[in-house]
Amino acid sequence: MPQSKILVDTNAYLRLAKTIRPLLFVPFGDNVYCLYILPELNDELGTRKLQSKFPWVDDEEFAENRKHFPQIGKRQKKSIQQTFEYVWDHVQTELPGPSRVDAWYIAYALELGVPVVTDDQDMTELAKAFDAQVMPTLELLKIMLDCGHTDMKTINGLAEYWKYFSDMPANFKADYQRLFGDQ
Repeated sequence: MPQSKILVDTNAYLRLAKTIRPLLFVPFGDNVYCLYILPELNDELGTRKLQSKFPWVDDEEFAENRKHFPQIGKRQKKSIQQTFEYVWDHVQTELPGPSRVDAWYIAYALELGVPVVTDDQDMTELAKAFDAQVMPTLELLKIMLDCGHTDMKTINGLAEYWKYFSDMPANFKADYQRLFGDQ
């Protein structure tokens, strides 16, 4: 069965990678879900701001895990580039807020027909403008839970960690209640 690829954006990666290890390129569930990042995420993680806030991203374990990207052919690469240019033009003229990396994620998602995991509200709005599939981090965790790839103890631990560091995903309370009820 072919993989069901899911793209993970920067904020979702940073929220999950230290707890669910390895996070990327590990198939799980009957649908053979597999999480990927884009090469552009590694560039973004190299910025001084993110380096100082998340020094662990350069640890060998995490750097090695971020070496796997979705396989794309020349024709797809050209389509992704054209879609990116269209999406980026929209960002610059209609929807300031999303970054270039966000626009790349939307372009890949559209061309590959795969969802993007993000809690970034600007990026979610951009995805909706182009009918790209998007899901919050908690929805990914629900898929992982249903597949036996994680458990409620881990999910609740992540929630406590996010709360402690004042890094709660947008709509956390409503999404948590909708997906996990009173667990």
